[in-house]
Amino acid sequence: MVPADVPSAAAEHGSGSPPALLEAVLRPGGLHLRLDGPTAEDLLVALSRGEAVWEDVDVLPAGSSGEVLDVEASIGDRVLLRSEDGTRASGAVDVVDPDTAPQQPEADGEEPEAGTPDEDATEGESEATELEEDTSKDDDPEGREALWQVASTLEERHGEWNAHPEGPVLHVHGRFGNTFRVAAEGISAGAGDVRAVCAISSRGDYTLLVVAGRELLRAEERAGVPTQWRHYDLPAHLDAAALAQNPDVERRCRRPQRSPLLPPEGALTLLRDAGIDVSAPLDRCSA
Repeated sequence: MVPADVPSAAAEHGSGSPPALLEAVLRPGGLHLRLDGPTAEDLLVALSRGEAVWEDVDVLPAGSSGEVLDVEASIGDRVLLRSEDGTRASGAVDVVDPDTAPQQPEADGEEPEAGTPDEDATEGESEATELEEDTSKDDDPEGREALWQVASTLEERHGEWNAHPEGPVLHVHGRFGNTFRVAAEGISAGAGDVRAVCAISSRGDYTLLVVAGRELLRAEERAGVPTQWRHYDLPAHLDAAALAQNPDVERRCRRPQRSPLLPPEGALTLLRDAGIDVSAPLDRCSA
């Protein structure tokens, strides 16, 4: 694909255009892309390696606002996103190294609400202290049987996935890009029998979801990006899978919080109530 094939700037910012590509940073885990909002569709990632040619190197899955791609790139290469039919594209950005990239508080480009330094430090210290505390494990045999049944259901739907209980948490492994959608499908498939699902991609990215009634807690981590936290209130007509499929609904259902980099109020209680050991890594898996 040559530059002449890339849609004009007017088309880039027109109706239905992809979210703006804010930066492309070369990190040890791969090429980290950051957008100004989640994309509503799968987008092709095109790379120009200093030549007048654009090469499609990966696919950014719908719902992503930041992604670490297993792509070979060099400082100074150019990156853009375009629709699969080639009619719409984002603006192109240069690949930079982490030392020259601006420090961002969050992968999806949202600025956390400002709090006083003392308040942020105090909250961070108190949450970190609580995360070091241990909790009891869930040894309920009926609960584990329900987890295994949901694991079998997910593996039947997706032959490439591997699902199994790890304590009270249902773990799902596979080659997928959007770990949020995978974890949400597990929660919905559990129909009240599954309190927590952790979806871990082959890249090491993960999303942990914990449900309590109509509350949904989300902890998510990607290579090179700190853990991001979200807390949702689900309407009666909506389940976790439907929430993950619709970026607009997902944003509307979020609870306000000071910073996505800190566990929201009540997060540790939800984790403990679900039987999760908060002193261990959230994606801990021994199988």
